[in-house]
Amino acid sequence: MATTLLTSAMESLGSNLTGGGAVGAFTPVAIIIGVWYITELRRSIVDSSSKSSSPSTTLVPASATKEKNYTRIHRKWYELSRFDHPGGAVALGLAHGRDATALFESHHYFVDRPKLLAILSKYEVPPEEAKLLTTLNNKLEDDDPNDLKDVEEDGFTNDLRRLVNDYFGKIAEERGISTVEASKATPGRKLLCLALVSAWLATFPGFLRGEWLYLFLNPVLCWVSLVNYWHDANHFGLSANWRINAVAPYLNPYLSSPWIWMHQHNVGHHVYTNVERKDPDLYHFTPYMRDSKDSRWRPAHASQARWWNFLTMWSVGVGIGVQLRNSVRAVVHMSYNKCVPIRSQSTWSLALFVLGRLLYVYIAYLWPFQIFSVPKAAVWSFVPNAIFGLCFMVNTQINHLVEHCADAFDSNFYKNQVVTAQDFGHGSTFCFYFSGGLNYQIEHHLFPCINHCHLPGLSKGVRRICEKYGITYNITSGYRESIRHHLEHKAEMAVKPQN
Repeated sequence: MATTLLTSAMESLGSNLTGGGAVGAFTPVAIIIGVWYITELRRSIVDSSSKSSSPSTTLVPASATKEKNYTRIHRKWYELSRFDHPGGAVALGLAHGRDATALFESHHYFVDRPKLLAILSKYEVPPEEAKLLTTLNNKLEDDDPNDLKDVEEDGFTNDLRRLVNDYFGKIAEERGISTVEASKATPGRKLLCLALVSAWLATFPGFLRGEWLYLFLNPVLCWVSLVNYWHDANHFGLSANWRINAVAPYLNPYLSSPWIWMHQHNVGHHVYTNVERKDPDLYHFTPYMRDSKDSRWRPAHASQARWWNFLTMWSVGVGIGVQLRNSVRAVVHMSYNKCVPIRSQSTWSLALFVLGRLLYVYIAYLWPFQIFSVPKAAVWSFVPNAIFGLCFMVNTQINHLVEHCADAFDSNFYKNQVVTAQDFGHGSTFCFYFSGGLNYQIEHHLFPCINHCHLPGLSKGVRRICEKYGITYNITSGYRESIRHHLEHKAEMAVKPQN
């Protein structure tokens, strides 16, 4: 049904085009988007389900069946294939075969602790069976840099949980809903997201006619509409209904396969922010860009802070980097940037992945050559993707890769989320909507499944708690200052180490 609606909408836009060539070319584009939608969505919901994936031979004992979903939390193993989790098959799929302690702690602040542990205990694996289990990377994560052993007794953590429960408890009482529902997008926010997506779709007639205004307007609105709902949906923060969160990201194919994104972003970056060899975001384009001191210096890094260099890398960061290079390498090596292990996939799943990447290449780069002359087609193929890439990079690189966050670390998981992140532009309407709330990065990392529309309201409480415990709260005035800090970090990493 969703695919039919999407394809019909796109075709109706195409009917407004002038010229038979444009109309004729747009119909297959709409069909291909629909096919892409089906293939990618099938991978996320079906393949994320613990019932659809054969476990690794190093993950489960020989007697286990493929329905088993083993997850390690606080040094205990649980078999969750029978658990009807509120996050659905997607949430359980991300935890499958991993030490999911940090994921568990950072997503369950609304549930009473004893009740939460009591629910979990129903699925605990017997000791004799647990001895045979290892995680996807064959490690038990006892060397995990995150200290979560006594998290329930930590004052900072408890104050944060008290903050969100008090904040959303009042909203829930006023609206007559649960605290979980209160933490998701409000009705007004959902309408805004729909309006932004509609505004983006409305640019397609002019974009496909080759009108120059839409060459810039289409990718900018694509970014603004995407970042205000897509990121939240992948964090289970758009809706309390997991199916809506699972489906929504596939309505816009221009950033990443959500299945790959959640491994890189949710499982890797959010759990191990700025931790060497664990945060995959430190190792994008390492042959050309160096963001971590443990990355081997190359001559190409010497110019990485020069404007022409980083703008070039930012312009191809999504299309060539996130969508193609990184995702293909992740599937081939079964690990995202050698940091986040990924379960082996069936032949059918791999075929769908390849089809999805080929369809993306067509949607993003090839279709203009069916409509325009070669010079104009080249412009329409490169410029929109470059603009979209620049929008993405400027809103993501300035939040962690700055000199005062890159080397920061605290073994306390929640404190580390604060010291390794940087907020910017509090109170700025432009910063908030153009970044989709990413300018409240500290709050987002502390409460990843809370919709970004609530983060400004939580920020004062978070700052107050940080001051109470003497934790540095990094914040800048806006984009200009944040970009300057990022380029200073780039310049530092561009210098060849002496030893």
